[in-house]
Amino acid sequence: MRPGVKRLYLWSAAAALLAGGIGAAEAGCVRHVVNRSPYFAVASRNGGPSVGIPPHSSRSIRMLAPGRVDIATYCAARGPRGRLVPVGPPVAQDNYTFTAVLDRCYYDLGVMRLGLGGTEPFVLNAPRQGDLTVGPFGPACPPL
Repeated sequence: MRPGVKRLYLWSAAAALLAGGIGAAEAGCVRHVVNRSPYFAVASRNGGPSVGIPPHSSRSIRMLAPGRVDIATYCAARGPRGRLVPVGPPVAQDNYTFTAVLDRCYYDLGVMRLGLGGTEPFVLNAPRQGDLTVGPFGPACPPL
């Protein structure tokens, strides 16, 4: 084997071992905010940048350490490029703390701990642990 090719194999193996070690040591989970409502949801993790979740869609969030998720729903309207955007004051809003330890991520529910719960229209730990679902709830906005 040529020395240059052998060196390339050694560097590739070292990079693979390093990447494998970093991935294994990193804790956290990827979970979802699922919007099953006709409203535009906006979620923010630990006071950071917010992400918009249009009606009947979902977005992934990464839970790396214990923290908090702020969630609010707004009436939706068509923006300048035809996309849905939130308008007006929040229709519903709340915030929830979550626990993220190694690969176990879930919303804290007080005495209920690991189960389904939350305050309507938000359901915590559904459809799986660590997911937050904006459930369908009654119309409070004019139709699009």
